[in-house]
Amino acid sequence: NDLIRGEVVFDNNTLDDFILLKSDGYPTYHLANVVDDHLMEISHVLRAEEWLSSTPRHLLLYRALGFEPPQFAHLPMLLGTDRSKLSKRHGAVSITEYREQGYLPEAMVNFLALLGWSLDDRTEILSREELIQSFSLERISRTAAIFNRDKLNWMNGVYIRRLTAAEFFQAVEPYLMMNIPAGEALIASEEYVRDILPLIQERARTLAEVAELAQFFFIDQLDYEPGLLVGENMSRQSAIQALKAAQNRLSQLEEFDAGSLEALLRPLAVELGLKTGQLFGTLRVAVTGRTAAPPLFQTMAVLGKERCLRRIEAALARL
Repeated sequence: NDLIRGEVVFDNNTLDDFILLKSDGYPTYHLANVVDDHLMEISHVLRAEEWLSSTPRHLLLYRALGFEPPQFAHLPMLLGTDRSKLSKRHGAVSITEYREQGYLPEAMVNFLALLGWSLDDRTEILSREELIQSFSLERISRTAAIFNRDKLNWMNGVYIRRLTAAEFFQAVEPYLMMNIPAGEALIASEEYVRDILPLIQERARTLAEVAELAQFFFIDQLDYEPGLLVGENMSRQSAIQALKAAQNRLSQLEEFDAGSLEALLRPLAVELGLKTGQLFGTLRVAVTGRTAAPPLFQTMAVLGKERCLRRIEAALARL
């Protein structure tokens, strides 16, 4: 009578006379397992479903030895998204590897707890305390659980966004030091880093990803294809005109903050006969080297006036 699968019936004809002791007198797994669990006063055995076929042998041993058997619960297997047994080809298999890749312990516990178990059909984010209070064997599924890396990334991102600014800085600093060029110099510009991180925190799914997302804040020479500067339904000449106009207006701007930048650049798009997305897209590539980046105005404010103007000048040289 399995606590998860209910009544499970085995044909006695399929059970052979299995070996209990080796020729040297050393006990086999089956005997050692039963005796050890009895002496340890184990009340519940929770194990993978692949051990279900061994349970009849264990129950026979409990009966033969006069032991009261524990209650059994056979848990569903973990499968990859291709529904094959979880292995290295599905990604990291060691907790150490996940830690090195920047997964938070709280996110990992939450994710693993929901593999084969659920509180209800809606709730996915649960603290460790909530998991402890809510867990019950009755909610464990009988079907195999899928280890979905995309869902783990999403859940880790949720937990990253819950970190305070100080917690996020402390968590991500080692990854920046290892992966950003001249990373050691970051300590000398801690204020700059603290200005950057809120922009990245909203987009990061792992701590290791932060270094890649933030790289353009720390390097002098951006590497991108010049064609990215020419937005949809734009010509090379209109991109040049847009960058020159933005460069001219930005050079005269005294307050280089997000609000002032937006107030300056939105009307400029209208003056140039461009959609805001066209102008902003060209500027985004010019100052970040990317078509997708944190919010443009906040990014430019953190980069600062001089750095933005230098990057726009470099973009014009590419065109």
